[in-house]
Parts: sequence; C-alpha cells; structure tokens
Amino acid sequence: MPDTEKAVLITGAGRGLGKALALTFLEKGWSVLATDLVQPVYEDANDTGLPTNRQGSKKKLVCLMMDVTSDESVAAAYVTANTENIRLDLIINNAGMDNYFLLSEAPVGKFKQMFEVNVFGAYRVNQVFLPLLRRPGGRIIHIGSESLNLAMPFMAYPLTKKLLEGYAKALRQELRFHGIDVVVIRPGAINTELLQTVSKLGPATGEANEDDPLKTAFFTFASQASKEIGKVISPATAAGFIYNVSCKPRPRAVYRINNMLQLRIAAMLPFSLVERIVHRRLSKKGK
Repeated sequence: MPDTEKAVLITGAGRGLGKALALTFLEKGWSVLATDLVQPVYEDANDTGLPTNRQGSKKKLVCLMMDVTSDESVAAAYVTANTENIRLDLIINNAGMDNYFLLSEAPVGKFKQMFEVNVFGAYRVNQVFLPLLRRPGGRIIHIGSESLNLAMPFMAYPLTKKLLEGYAKALRQELRFHGIDVVVIRPGAINTELLQTVSKLGPATGEANEDDPLKTAFFTFASQASKEIGKVISPATAAGFIYNVSCKPRPRAVYRINNMLQLRIAAMLPFSLVERIVHRRLSKKGK
C-alpha cells in the first residue's frame, strides 16, 4: 500500500521523541493519530489540523488526549479513531516515564506507576487498538532501553523496560500468526524532558546524610548520574531511525540506536562484580 494511505498511532506524542515521531511521519506522507495526557498541539499545523508535507499534499492529523494508564481513556480514544475511520498500519508505544527513588522505602504506588506507564500502558493500547491494525502488514513498535539488563539501586526504569521487552517478544510470536510484526527499539540518550530527569536529579536529592549510609549513597548516585549519560542525540535523529525501521519489510525483534558500549559491557559482567563496583562508588560522597 502506498505511503499516502498509511496511518500511525503514537502515544506520548505531545513533546520530545513522540512529537518528533509525529512530525516525521506526517512529513513522510502518513496520517497520524497523536495522543498524550494533554492533547498534543503542533505549531506548524494549520487551523484545520492538516499539516502540509514537502510534496504539498495535506495529511490527516488527529490529536487526542489519552492516558495510557486508564482503561476508560484508551477506550474513548479508540472510539474516536474508529469513528474517524482510521485503519492503522503502525502503533508506536512511546509514552514513558522515569523516576529515581529508594526502592526500599518508596510507597508501592510510586513503584507501580512506573510499570503502569512503561509496561501496562503499551499492553492496554495494543489490546484496545488491535482491531484497527492492518493484518497482515501491521506493525507495533515499542520504545525500550539498553539499560534493561542493569539491576541498579534507585532505578526502577530498567526493570520496567526489561518486562516491556519480554512482553514484546512474546507478543511478536503471537501476532506473527496474523502477519503483524512487533519490534523493540532501544534508543540511547535523547535530548528530551525524560533525559532532564537525570540532569535535575542531583539538586533534588538534598544533602548527604552521614547518619544514614543509604541516603548518602543515593546522594552520591544523584550527583554522578548526569555525568554518565554519554552521547546525546536529537529527537529528530531518533525519529528518523524509527521511521526507517517501520519501513523494513522483515524487521528484527530488537534494534539499537546510540547505545553506550558501557551498558552492554556492564550487562555481561557477573553480578557479584557489578555489585562490588557499585557499592564502592556509591560509598563515597558525591561531588
């Protein structure tokens, strides 16, 4: 089917990578169903909500408020999409959140929220919108992380991404019977608000506590985290890579972009060694 007839659903499309994805697919001639907690607004869309691509043709942009953690919200978005007669070629589960806290002390709700957004949000969207996904030929892309194999203190994000990728691989095998491909893309650092969560972590944690070595370790972790980010790419660069993956006739289960070699090496080290290294580094006060 020609690109001019293709449509994509993108979650978390109000800013950052999600917004870059929406604009990239519109530019390539796709119709876009852009969703986020707050209805996305794109400055370069005209009053009718139909941006013009380089070829001068106008493609359909539908912007919806959708909370991926809410059954009711996702169901309402589905009704709207169905009413608009949208038939999807692609779902991109981009919505995600990151947070850092003491896993031994944080309320269960804080821990649970990370999974609700990063894992169950994708699960919910996939199930609800599956009837609109073209079969055969449809595709689902999940935005994962190379950090998924790291078991680190204060970090729930890798735990959610490990579960997400495991789910995606299982779903890939199921939906293969319908001719639908399921893919995970593991991007490295992207210049988005999600990355700024790490950059702002240090000032948000207060001071080291000499009477509590765990609090001191968290302070040290927060002080050092932004220095470990590595190379950062733009949302547009990442979106272009993801678009190219969406067009591959026989996509692999997992793709990487801008991943730190250190993460892949750390994932291969014996846990006992990683544990000793981490404890040694975090036992010193951050500077």
